[in-house]
Amino acid sequence: MTFCGRFFGVGAAGLSFKAGLLAAPLVLLSGCFQLREPEPAGAASDWLPPTQIDILLANFTTAVQTLNVVNYERTFVGPQYRFLPDPTAAGTATTLFTNWSVNEERDYLNGLRRRSAAGTAQNQLTFSGRRDQFFTADSAEVSALYQLKIVQSDTAFRSTMLEGNIRLLVRRRNNEWKIASWRDQRTSSALSWTDLKKYFIRN
Repeated sequence: MTFCGRFFGVGAAGLSFKAGLLAAPLVLLSGCFQLREPEPAGAASDWLPPTQIDILLANFTTAVQTLNVVNYERTFVGPQYRFLPDPTAAGTATTLFTNWSVNEERDYLNGLRRRSAAGTAQNQLTFSGRRDQFFTADSAEVSALYQLKIVQSDTAFRSTMLEGNIRLLVRRRNNEWKIASWRDQRTSSALSWTDLKKYFIRN
C-alpha cells in the first residue's frame, strides 16, 4: 500500500482499499499516456525510399504534379547537381543557368507554386519512350520524351503544355537513387521545361 499510495495518490485517511483499486488504473492511464491531435489528411507524405530508379521517377513525378517543394528537393543529389538548359529556350539568359543548382530548382518551383491556387487541378507529367543506360551498377542515364501540363494563374506565361526530351544522370548512394544532372532539349515548337524554369525563377 505504501508504493501504491504514493504513486497513485491513494492512502489518505478515510479512502477505502476498494476505491483505491478503482481509481488507480484511471490515474495510471492519465499519467502514462499523452493523447495527441490526429495529423491532417494532407500531411501524409507521398515520398517512398528511392531504392529503384522507377521509384525515384515516381517521387519526382508526384512532387512536380503536386508542387511538393520538399519532396522535389529530395530527388536531387545536393551541391553537385547541375541543370543543362535547352540552348534555344535559354536564349540570352544563359548566365542564369551557369550555376543552376538545387537552390534554383526549389526557387523556381516555389514561384510556380505561388501562382497555383490550392484546390485547383494538379499539373500532369507524363513520360514516353523511356530508355535507361547503365554505366555502372550505381549510375545510369534515363532519357525520355516528356509532356508537362501546368495549371497556374500568371497570364504572362501563356503556355499550358510543355514538351521536350529529358536526360537525367542518376546515381545510387546508400541504396537510394538521386538525380545528379538534368539536360533539357526542345523537340517541337512548344515551350520546354527550360522556359518554365527561366520564367518562374524570376517571377
